[in-house]
Order: sequence, then structure tokens, then C-alpha cells
Amino acid sequence: MNKNLFFACSVITAGLLSYATYLGLKVAPTEATMGDVQRIFYCHVPAAMTGFTMFFVNFAASVAYLWKRSPRADALAVSAAEVGVVFCTVVLVTGPIWARYAWGKWWVWDMRLTTTLVLWLLYLSYLVMRRSSEAGSTAVMAAALAVFAFLDVPIVYMANRWFRTNHPQPMIGTPSLDPQMAHVLYVNMLAFFLFGCLIYWFRYELERTVQKVAAIHVRRAGLGTTAMMALPAMFFAQYQPPPPSRVDPHVYLYGAYFAAWTIYISYLLLLATRLAKLRKETAELG
Repeated sequence: MNKNLFFACSVITAGLLSYATYLGLKVAPTEATMGDVQRIFYCHVPAAMTGFTMFFVNFAASVAYLWKRSPRADALAVSAAEVGVVFCTVVLVTGPIWARYAWGKWWVWDMRLTTTLVLWLLYLSYLVMRRSSEAGSTAVMAAALAVFAFLDVPIVYMANRWFRTNHPQPMIGTPSLDPQMAHVLYVNMLAFFLFGCLIYWFRYELERTVQKVAAIHVRRAGLGTTAMMALPAMFFAQYQPPPPSRVDPHVYLYGAYFAAWTIYISYLLLLATRLAKLRKETAELG
């Protein structure tokens, strides 16, 4: 990894993320129906776009692995899937927070929501399978599962076009989206896409290093995916809070942003822990 380039990209991305968040929370026009809670849109949609992009990279790399059996393609695939699951988790957490205010329920079995949950579970299954064994056959089966899992991505994207759903109809690129809102959304999409690419770059380099260590039969350190295996409990919570009208809308808005960044920062800390263990393992090799 080119450390200077990575550092420069990190600084640029951090600045763009800060600017994009400011635009989303303070500059974007207040939506007439939902008020400030609608600003969750500016972290929810970019997370979905970045997650879908990572799943496409996983799909392409998995096809390449099935064709060439290349360790590099395998590293590209597993890294993309893991980062994609992180962003998809943000979607599944911020979405119900928004839904609680808009619909009065944390979760409904709406076609868009249900297919997104299925997508998350499929890629989680891929990660579990990928880490279950070092055998080559396991990597092949996981790659095949990844190809199958990606079929759900266009279904998720088209769900609110093909079916009657509670989820809002498509707004991006339509006259119904206020031009200033569109500008803020596109800035946020760019910022979070670059953020996702930066994490992916780091995760890929980590995976390649792990492969090199594994090649000389040294135990791989800290590669569990258990931190992402818990289904958000709010989906099945029986407790019903007070009606949204009695709660300050900003509780939902800032709660969604806090939840999203808690997930992002937790994952970055997990990667840092993996790196520390890997460095220690490499040092023991001399």
C-alpha cells in the first residue's frame, strides 16, 4: 500500500464527509411532510448505493475467482462482501429509525425492506462460509453463493417499482426531487462512496497480507465476522414507544446518524484490531 497516497485520500474523504454531513443536517431544505427527520435520507441512500456497489464488485471478483482461481480475485471478493455488509447494516438500522417516525412502526414486511434483509442475510452467509474453512472447495462454494446472492440486488432496487410498497417511490433523477436536495444527496453519495472505497482498499490490503501469512502455514489472526452476525433486534421488538408525534423528531434524525457512525467506527476499530494482530503474527515470523 502506498501510505502517502492512502493518507492523502483519507484527508480528502474526511473533509468531504464532514462537508456532506453539514449539508445534510443544516443546508438541505426541510421536507414539507416529515420535516427534519427526512434528512436521514442523506445517510440512508448513500449507504445503500455504496453497499450495492460493493456487492457488484464481489460478484465480478467471484466470477473471476471461479474462472481463474486467483487469490487476488478471492481477496477482492471477500473484502468487498465484508464492506458491503457493513454499509447494508447501516441501511437496515437507519431505515427502521426513519420508518418508526414515518409509519409508526420499526419494521413492516414491505417488499423493499424484506428483500434488503434477505440480501444482508445472503452476504452474511457468504462471509460465514468463506471463513469456515481454508479448503479451496469452501472458497469455490462461497464464490458460487456470491454469484447467486447478487441476483437479489436488482430485485431490491426494483422492488418499489414492481410492487406496491410502503417505501417511498424512486425520487433520484425525477422532477419531484428538489434541486437543492438533489445537490446535497449527490454530494453525500460521492462522500460515502469514497469512504467505502477507502475502507475497501485498506481491507483488501489486509486480506492480501493475511493470504501471504497463511501461505506459510501461520494461523490467521482476527478474521472473525461475528461482530456483524447479530440481526438488529429492533426488527422484532415488541415494545411500542410513544407515538412519533410526542417525540422530538430530532431524536430520530440524530439517532439515525449516531447509529450509522457507530457501525462505521466499530468496523474501522475491528480492522485496526485485525491489523495489530497481523503485525504481531508477522513479527513472530521474523
